[in-house]
Amino acid sequence: MSCWRLVSAYPKSVIAAGAVLALICALASSMWLHLDSNQDNLISHDLPFQKRNLEQIENFGDQEYMFLVIETGGTDEGRDNAAAFARSVAARLKKRPDLIHQVHYRMTARDMGPGVLLFANPDEITAFTRLSEEFAPKIKSFTENPGLTGFLSMSADLLGARSNSSSGKSKDKSSSGFGSGPEMFYPFMGALGHAIGAMQAELGVNASKSGDTVAAGDDSILGLEKLGMHYFFTSNGKLLIMRILPKKDFGQMDVIGPALSYVRKCLDETRLEFPGVSAGLTGRPVLSADEMHTTNNDMTVAAIISVILVGLLFVVVLHGWLRPVLVLVSLGFAMAWTFGFALVFVGSLNLLSIVFALVLVGIGVDFGVHVVMRYVEGVRSGLSSDDAVKEALVHTGPGVLLGALTSVCAFYAVLGQDFVGLAELGLVGGTGILFCLISMITVLPAMMLVAGRKNWFPSSHPKAVTMPFMEKIISRPVTVLLVFAVLSILALPGLEKVGFNYNLLELQAKGLESVNFEHRLMEESDESTWFAVITKHDINDVKSTIAELRKLPSVGRIDSIFDYLPKDQAKKAALLKHASSVFKKISFSKAPEKVQDSNLLPEMDRLMIALENLEEKLFSAGAVKELKMVSELISNLDSCMIYLENNPQKADQLNSIQYSLVTEMRQAFNWVQQILQVQSVEPKDLPESLRSVFIGKDGSYMIKVSPSKNVWDFDLLRSFVSDLRKVDPEVTGVPVVVLESSQIMRNTFVEAAGITFGLVALILFLNSFSLSYVIMALVPLVGGLFWLLEIMGLSGISFNLANFFAIPILIAIGVDGGVHFLARWSELKNGERLYYTSTPVAVGLSFCTTMIGFGGLLLAHHRGMESLGSIMVTGSATCLIGCLFVLPAVFRIIENIKRK
Repeated sequence: MSCWRLVSAYPKSVIAAGAVLALICALASSMWLHLDSNQDNLISHDLPFQKRNLEQIENFGDQEYMFLVIETGGTDEGRDNAAAFARSVAARLKKRPDLIHQVHYRMTARDMGPGVLLFANPDEITAFTRLSEEFAPKIKSFTENPGLTGFLSMSADLLGARSNSSSGKSKDKSSSGFGSGPEMFYPFMGALGHAIGAMQAELGVNASKSGDTVAAGDDSILGLEKLGMHYFFTSNGKLLIMRILPKKDFGQMDVIGPALSYVRKCLDETRLEFPGVSAGLTGRPVLSADEMHTTNNDMTVAAIISVILVGLLFVVVLHGWLRPVLVLVSLGFAMAWTFGFALVFVGSLNLLSIVFALVLVGIGVDFGVHVVMRYVEGVRSGLSSDDAVKEALVHTGPGVLLGALTSVCAFYAVLGQDFVGLAELGLVGGTGILFCLISMITVLPAMMLVAGRKNWFPSSHPKAVTMPFMEKIISRPVTVLLVFAVLSILALPGLEKVGFNYNLLELQAKGLESVNFEHRLMEESDESTWFAVITKHDINDVKSTIAELRKLPSVGRIDSIFDYLPKDQAKKAALLKHASSVFKKISFSKAPEKVQDSNLLPEMDRLMIALENLEEKLFSAGAVKELKMVSELISNLDSCMIYLENNPQKADQLNSIQYSLVTEMRQAFNWVQQILQVQSVEPKDLPESLRSVFIGKDGSYMIKVSPSKNVWDFDLLRSFVSDLRKVDPEVTGVPVVVLESSQIMRNTFVEAAGITFGLVALILFLNSFSLSYVIMALVPLVGGLFWLLEIMGLSGISFNLANFFAIPILIAIGVDGGVHFLARWSELKNGERLYYTSTPVAVGLSFCTTMIGFGGLLLAHHRGMESLGSIMVTGSATCLIGCLFVLPAVFRIIENIKRK
């Protein structure tokens, strides 16, 4: 009554106060309420596993990469195309260092640091020593005559050419071939191809197509920095993996949005350049971003559909547009107040609490439905507008209040849980329901008073206020109950089929590139976008831990600092000692002379002879790939010779090429001398790019452990983590966090369902102090949930981490109909029938708004959201059936017993 006195005395003030508060809340939240999309903040930082995870991230930095998976088809040509594709993508990505922090897809000898030679096996080192003895005299000769002429002369000597010939194209084919040995063929031909390509570019001579052997216009003249190039192919060679570290912004829903958009733009551009190459992005940040994008679009579409359909439903049922608008305006006020509450008491919205708006559309509007329907019933019975509003508040107020309290129970039941994201949703969503209650019993009645007094409502009255036809159906209550009992028994097998699916990948939308390539990565490689982390402070502990891990069948790839520390270092250093002494006597001190055609052309001619001899040998041996490379070199060299013979004065243009070539040779030689001096490699000797990955800020060492099987399968994930904990109980990383947080989520949902049911029963008992009242109020809920589980089992719908919270919500709203039916049944006088009142229509309309509110999710692409919509719609429908058929049948049986 106090609420009625306030509303009736100051209706315009109530409306104005609500509007002003809503405006302030809306403006403030739009300016200061932000989104925290950091998934690590969804779980309490005080939990041991999460604390270790955050400490590991702080110590070793962010190593959560995007994975660009490039398919090769398993052929040499496919691998070459994939490598070219990767180089092209990388070149584009490096243009935006503000968005892309790191790109890893290959490694050169220089990337391994000064100790690179110690990574070779003894046989390779012996071969290198032999080559150094053969190369040393020729390199010394080059240092005495540095320049382009000297380089061509050295190249001819290495190919086995004899002496200088006279000018012109001598056809002496007696040279011995590639004297340096086959192991140096590709590196040497690659460097020679680069040099000739640079000459062509400088002279403006068109080059023949020659793949990587000719790199006209490249900054490097010889491409020596590519020696020892190793691309990150999977062990079976079917995939090339690029790891891309993006910039993260936790103020955005998709965290890596701008970086991901740029990477995909670069990827699309590269696909046009390489139409035959298949490539796609995956990895945890990509999957998360795609999931956020999908669910955000799904939620937006669902919210729009819900508001429109609820409004249309109101217009149809209430036979007009003004009453529905007033309900929706009241709902809008409540939503704005909720945003303000979130700003003041939480400070931000997380990836779960942001969905509270959809919850309020589905649940909060129900309170207004009961008020409006009772108001309409009063007007139809002849009451004035003011009296109708008063009757609506007085008679529906207690039921609406009770329904709100039961709904709030579902949300407040998760407060204080370690699952912080859900706890914040509970706080914001539960409080939002209370605001909806306040708005629907103050602002809505005030607006109805003002509209009624000004005669704004249409003269026609709603027609669908009662459901008299239902009286015939429940006139045989025993038959009704028997029918539902038989149907329930027939559907019992469905109960056994209801399960819980932890697989997060199966919640994603079908057809996503990130999901498809995640499967490709699992099927075709030993790579995993998830890896566990074990940290050790002593390097000897790292070695012993790795030995234990290798015994575990669930463990696949293991990465550690030892992958970059050579074995048998002393033995290898001794083998390299001779090569070091050979090169130590050579010095790059002499400056090159200017290029002259009279000196250059004879050496080009001698190189041509050596290449032609090699071409014949390769043809005889049937070496197709090598023959193609040499033939293209001959063609390109020949074009340069013809051009210089016709334009000898143009030889001066090659001085810039010569300067770069000598500089590059000097730097390469100095680097070789440096690496030959290295006697051992310790962690501190590794490049910073490697040390930062495996050595933390506190000096501890990281061991990355990838699973051997599909850890998206929850049983395999549990087994993997269990095995790792036997080796180190403090293991952390994504697999551990996903396992623990998934179990916490499920336990939280189960606990919330139990707490909600208990609180609802307690509230019902305190409201009536009657066990029979509690039992009857719970009849629609218990029956509805039972049928829901049967339908889920029969239709193949499983519970998952996206839809399980539907159960606490259904518990809260499922009892609401029973409360209103009980309240109205207790008011009935002799001869009055329940279905001749507005309550059944109001209850039906309430459940319909909930079904519509979540029904928009049935169109969702995200399978987790779609399953949430399925459960909410089905559960609301089964609870509605319990209200409309089962509970009135129970009432009728009780009435019949009383008559007897």
